[in-house]
Amino acid sequence: MTQQHLKPEQIAARAYQLYLERGRTHGHDFDDWLQAEYELMQLPVRKLAELEPPPVPQGKTRSRSIIELVQTAML
Repeated sequence: MTQQHLKPEQIAARAYQLYLERGRTHGHDFDDWLQAEYELMQLPVRKLAELEPPPVPQGKTRSRSIIELVQTAML
């Protein structure tokens, strides 16, 4: 599995959004940066959770797909 490489500009843009959402309260820049980084790293997992599990081919036994496992973990 490949690791997503975030650009500092992406993190900074989301951190700024968090700053604005909090009412421009100063003193939380590091917290905003870490929160933004975390949220952006989680985007692929959230997209995976939105997918439908693949159909089970005829003659195969049903096992849980990665999509179902992610959906369960997101509950």
